[in-house]
Amino acid sequence: MIFKTVHLKELYPTLDRNGADPTLEVMVQEIHKPTFADHKRPSVLICPGGGYSVTWSGEGQPVAFDYLAAGCNCFVLRYSVKPHIFPQSLIEVTCAVDYIISNADEFGCDADKTAIIGFSAGGHLAASYCTLRNDPELLKFVADPKPVQAAILCYPVISAEMPTHLGSFISLTGKTELSAEDVEHFSLEKHVDAEITPKTFIWAASDDGAVNPVNSLKYAAALGEQKIPYELHIFPKGGHGITTCKHALVPNAQSDAMKHNAVWCELAVKWLKSVFEF
Repeated sequence: MIFKTVHLKELYPTLDRNGADPTLEVMVQEIHKPTFADHKRPSVLICPGGGYSVTWSGEGQPVAFDYLAAGCNCFVLRYSVKPHIFPQSLIEVTCAVDYIISNADEFGCDADKTAIIGFSAGGHLAASYCTLRNDPELLKFVADPKPVQAAILCYPVISAEMPTHLGSFISLTGKTELSAEDVEHFSLEKHVDAEITPKTFIWAASDDGAVNPVNSLKYAAALGEQKIPYELHIFPKGGHGITTCKHALVPNAQSDAMKHNAVWCELAVKWLKSVFEF
């Protein structure tokens, strides 16, 4: 397996702002047998959560290993968080997608089968790329953001409207209070667009006390209004930040709730296979 860490600002000088140093952890299967030389894998770009204050490692490589086993190439983005504010992290996602597609031949990626996965605030970032890709603030720095063809949103922050995870938006904007314009801009259910928003898989737990699952429901409703295919799972228990629901990542991995919720990755992989036909 190819495993390396890429400092994106070394390739994309526009990212070198105010000390930002986003990294991309590349986890790619090497092709050894000549008979598989033409086999191209889908790619998944993973955005961990952490309230735009950190990027939690538990929502990075552990998730990637499940998708590697499913036949995908994986890339974990350690994007900039506070004190860096919008649009820095969105610019970094844009560059990460460009890097994956630009190096598709080297890594054996199918350039037309790229998915983005986001957890919690990373889900907001992933969904931002799926809804705000043509945002004027982004286009000041990136001329031609490339599309992704699928999104997987895991207990995502979506809306700046109540009930919301206000801390994520304070960190994202650098403001202690959001204006009406901010709420409108960062409430992503208001920006779903059939022209740029891909098919989407969403999951959360109904008892999530950090990010109300209403966020997921709002986004699913917006997808439905735009006639964009989606799959939605709201599990009855589990709370927040439960990543793969497996040992060493959650304290109660042997509970019935975690065993039940752990199926999300299998369901998401099955969904992705149906979307990408691989």
